[in-house]
Amino acid sequence: MLCLGLITLVLVGAPWAFKLFSAPAIGQPCGGGFDCEALDGRCVVGEKGSYCTVVCEADEDCPGGGYCGLPPHDTWRLWFAASPMSERVCVPHDTKKPRPKPAPKPIPKPGK
Repeated sequence: MLCLGLITLVLVGAPWAFKLFSAPAIGQPCGGGFDCEALDGRCVVGEKGSYCTVVCEADEDCPGGGYCGLPPHDTWRLWFAASPMSERVCVPHDTKKPRPKPAPKPIPKPGK
């Protein structure tokens, strides 16, 4: 039983350790998906390529003065925004373009 627990710990712990210690930092270029050092880090498409950011609920959750919303250049996130499973992420302010309005999150109905 101890051996099984140790194997499980290695199989789960090794990817998380790799993510936390060797993946790109917030704001750095990334490859895609969850390829960022923060546990809640996401790789999103920006105007000049993909970059790491974090999941957020409000503007106050965003480090560095960005806003919580949808990156205007990430077509997958914009398409998926209508889903209740979609995530909002911290997006840096772009002084050349107006700030896009985030898609409203649907309010769950009681009893469903």
